[in-house]
Amino acid sequence: MLQLYIARHGQTEENVQRILQGQMPGHLTPEGISQAKQLSKKLSQEEIDFIVSSDLQRAIDTTRIIAQPHGGHFALEPLLRERDFGIHTGGPYLRISHALDPSAETIEQVAQRAADFLNKVKDEHDGEKVLAVSHGLFLRIMQAVYYGVEAHAIEKMENAEVRILTLEPSQHFDTSVFAEVGATAN
Repeated sequence: MLQLYIARHGQTEENVQRILQGQMPGHLTPEGISQAKQLSKKLSQEEIDFIVSSDLQRAIDTTRIIAQPHGGHFALEPLLRERDFGIHTGGPYLRISHALDPSAETIEQVAQRAADFLNKVKDEHDGEKVLAVSHGLFLRIMQAVYYGVEAHAIEKMENAEVRILTLEPSQHFDTSVFAEVGATAN
């Protein structure tokens, strides 16, 4: 059995400006840094065996702060990246419909990345406590994969919020339940 702590990065300048970040780096605000420090303090007494971060800068900056009480070491994992919104990246928040530009990653593709990550971490870290720092929409979809529900059934995570998932060695993650959802979780 694996305990997977999932955390969303701290607030970014782009969050405040309501910019759809997707796979842009992002820049933590002073509030985002404070949120990461608060989460670091909250998790400081947890015996976390492995810390992994999305390889996007806003997640790396958040993870660097959170990891300090745990020796500061963490790995980067591209599977944890936010959804690629294609030509919409860098634009204003929007509701994404089934008519999303073909340059964007589909929800089904993001769900498959989430399932791939869950299977990878389950296979490589059974019996451990793992912390994964990622992004709002990706984490929402990851939880939907975990629970076997559509993404809109999962409550949006706030910046620097943490939730815990328990993964069993025999658990299977099915991505067939996915439909397009709004893209305001960034």
